Amino acid sequence: MRKWLLIGLSVLSIAGISRIFSSDHSSLIRVNIYPSTLYWDGREVVFGKKAGSSSDAPPTLEYKGTLYVPLSIVGRQLNKPVGWDDASYSAWVGQSPAALAKQTPPDSSQPAVPAAAPAFVPSAPAEQAAAAATAAAATAKAQQPHAIFGLTLGMSSADVTKQLGAPARKEPSSLGYQWWIYNSDPARYVQVGISTNGKVVDLYSLAPQAKLGTIGIGAALQALERQHPLQNVVSFSYMGANIQITNQKQQRPLVMENGTAAIYYLDKQNNDKVTALRLIDTQMLLRGGFYETRWTYQGQAPDFDPPALSVQEREMANAAYERQILDLVNVSRYRAKLPPLQWSEKAAQVARKHSLDMETNDFFDHISATTGSTPFDRLKQASISYRMAGENIAAGYPDAIEAHESWMNSPGHRKNVLEKGFTQLGAGVVSDYYTQTFLTPASK
Repeated sequence: MRKWLLIGLSVLSIAGISRIFSSDHSSLIRVNIYPSTLYWDGREVVFGKKAGSSSDAPPTLEYKGTLYVPLSIVGRQLNKPVGWDDASYSAWVGQSPAALAKQTPPDSSQPAVPAAAPAFVPSAPAEQAAAAATAAAATAKAQQPHAIFGLTLGMSSADVTKQLGAPARKEPSSLGYQWWIYNSDPARYVQVGISTNGKVVDLYSLAPQAKLGTIGIGAALQALERQHPLQNVVSFSYMGANIQITNQKQQRPLVMENGTAAIYYLDKQNNDKVTALRLIDTQMLLRGGFYETRWTYQGQAPDFDPPALSVQEREMANAAYERQILDLVNVSRYRAKLPPLQWSEKAAQVARKHSLDMETNDFFDHISATTGSTPFDRLKQASISYRMAGENIAAGYPDAIEAHESWMNSPGHRKNVLEKGFTQLGAGVVSDYYTQTFLTPASK
């Protein structure tokens, strides 16, 4: 009996010693490291070699079904420094806690905030990867409530270039800023308005992948109303004036939150679903006269008028809107799984002449008040032979976006835009008169 008792005590002692020797502040975590390629907003992230190291940090780690991205990579993409403190086992992005503590003395009246535990403690050297964050954290920038494709009002033009690269075109707006057009991918088409001081003042997209917060293209009006209570009159103060805007809740509701104006264009032909999104600077919103607006003020009257354009500047803006009309039509056709239309300069010349006729002679009709010509007469007079042809006209809109959204909410105009038989388009813009000439040339 005594023998077995001694054996039992020896086993317990060995088990206890093994528990003591295995005790540590960290434990081994088994992760899967696969050869992988990391994309940031659709662009491949290229990893360079660091001096004195044979390899860079792995772009991704997978652990129990969760994807992790090293903070060093996240910081590089956000252009923010990252760091790791071995003493406190803490990671940081942007400004370090030590630097912040030097700037801001602690406030004893505020409750202490517990530090969050890191997702994992990297065993790689600090210069390779300081810490890790989940993939959701890496894409959080694109989910900002007031951002479209990760772009926000007030962002610098340099940051836009970092985010999206160089635009396909840079062209003037009649509201005093420059449009940057990104049209290489119709699924991610976006127009970015850049002010004279290099800041984003306008953002618009009708692309199928566009999203503003949780509201994306195709979202139901009910979902929009649940997230943003829609007001009959949107009231706010700006430049010392009290502004009242009559909202258009049933066609393009305006939502003003924290000084940011968002327009949600609705598709009346498709159950009032969201069909386009626009973030616009308050001054540009008032300049454009997008809604019926009233204001009261004391003292000096505020100036909400757009800048006066020279003849040449007006012509350049007109030409820009013509090109944008083609882009907007083709993104709409892409969403409807239709082939894009090709630009026809001959048809554009016909369209321009009709817009000029309407603007000069103060009428709005497909039939000319001066010559009595029809759209088909005008094509024949221009010696354009066609198998199919159609015309859309609009007037009174501040830009091509507003004209296009109006056409898409009119059954007859929408039919022309989405007619699968058309192959070409020419657009003519004169001041705020817009003409689209659609055609399919006759076979030779």
